Order: sequence, then structure tokens, then C-alpha cells
Amino acid sequence: MLNIIYLAYPHKNISDKYRRPQLEKGILNYHMKKTLTRILCFLILVMLTSGCLRLASSATVDLSQFTAQPSLPAEVEMGTEIPPTPALDVATLNTLRIFPLWVGSTWVYDYLGYSPDEEAHWRVTETVVYSGILQGHYVAEVERTIELTLGDPPLDFPSYPPVGSYYYFVDGENVYRYEGLVEADLDDAWLEWVLPFPEDEGGWVPNPWLRTSEEDFEIGTRFAQGPFNQVVSESGTKVCYNVVTSEDVGTEEATFCEGIGVLFWEADNGQGEGYRMEMIGFVVQ
Repeated sequence: MLNIIYLAYPHKNISDKYRRPQLEKGILNYHMKKTLTRILCFLILVMLTSGCLRLASSATVDLSQFTAQPSLPAEVEMGTEIPPTPALDVATLNTLRIFPLWVGSTWVYDYLGYSPDEEAHWRVTETVVYSGILQGHYVAEVERTIELTLGDPPLDFPSYPPVGSYYYFVDGENVYRYEGLVEADLDDAWLEWVLPFPEDEGGWVPNPWLRTSEEDFEIGTRFAQGPFNQVVSESGTKVCYNVVTSEDVGTEEATFCEGIGVLFWEADNGQGEGYRMEMIGFVVQ
């Protein structure tokens, strides 16, 4: 800090009798100003240091740590949950409690893709980047990014993880998934989840063609087994389900935990090709 010092230079016509007290007074004022300046600098330093300490203690999200870091909006923490729009009905809000598709929610997975001749690992990150209302229904855009962490798969590798954006369309207890354009006509939409899960292992049919067909197909039905309690790292005990999709050939199984989402997903086409996803980190809003 630049200290400005004012010195009193005596006039040459002033006698020594008057000059000495004036000089002493100037020196005294100088020391007082210097002391006050030091005190002021100390107070400013204390204020800046306390601000830095507050910044240093702020919560940060570091998914590279691979630890679950669930967080709730302030409205929920205060016990006064406020939906993003009054148009959302009770069933939709309950679905979003089970599967938190709020903006900022992020899930990170270790993705193993394999074939009879090759396998590779990716880190897959899925983040809700946008939400809105379409004809009274909650819509969330999920952005998926991938990073190859192990292996060198060829360009024609059959088990690459998909990349880009997809959408969830929440219609009460039904959660539809769109890979492209979102439409309110749900007859042609993929029904990913029914939340809460149907009781007594009651199932639903995700595939829209099988769902609307008049024929009774035994394959293609998805159902949840459970519930059971599972300890999720740094998040405590969660209510979870094993979710199985019946396939004519191959297998498809997942683990879903309320308040988090998908912990595990594996699919195999019965010919040695498929993938397995395991959660390694998450942040829910």
C-alpha cells in the first residue's frame, strides 16, 4: 500500500522558538497517521482472509474422485419443496423424487464394451443440461459424453457407447425416452421406466411397437424385482430394485436405486457382444 506522508517544512523567517514545536507536532502527526494506516491495513487483511476462508470451504463437485455427492436444492433442505412450475402434478413430482431429473444431476459410469475379439473401457458421463415443460409435461435433456480409458477398439467395434443428447419425457408415473425429436404423442415413444415400480413384479413394455400390438408377446416385458436395501458409497442405504427385460435371445438387467437412478446396466445379444455399465460417481439435484 502506498503511504502518503505530509511533512511540515518550516518557513525560513520563522524563529526557532516557533519552529521546533511545529516540527515536533508534524512528527507526531506522522507517527499517528502511520499507526492508523497499519491498523487499517490489518483490518483489510482480516476481511480479505476471512473471505478467502469462506471461498475455500465452499462445496465443490469433483467427479474425478468417483464418490457420490448427492445434494438437494435449498427449497427441499428447508422443507418447502417448490416445483419448477405449478403445472407439474403430484404423480410427476413423485417420479422426479425417485428419479431426480433436475438440471445439474450427473451420473458417471465405467462402461465396458465387448465383442468376441475385443473389449474396451470408457468413462461415460450423463448430465441433465436442460429441463422444460411441453404441453404440461416435464422434459429433461440429458447430454452424454464419453472418454476412452482402456483399449483401442476398431472403428467397426459393435459395442461403442452412444454419444450426444437424449430426452426424458415424464408423464405422471411413466418416463419415456427419446433419442431424437420429442413429441407429445406417446404411442411411438420408448417407455423406459414406470415409477414407482409396479407391485408384485408387474411389468411394462418399453418397445412402442410391442406395446401397441394386439398380439400378446412374452418377450420385451420389463419388470422390477425387490425392493431391497443397498448401501451406496457416501450416500447411505438406498431402496433399490433389480430390473430385468425379457429377451428372446440374450439378456438385459439393471439395478435402479430410488433418489439416484441407474447403478448398473448390462446387456448381451447372446452372441458375445454387449456392454456393462457400473456407476462410479454421481451428483443429484
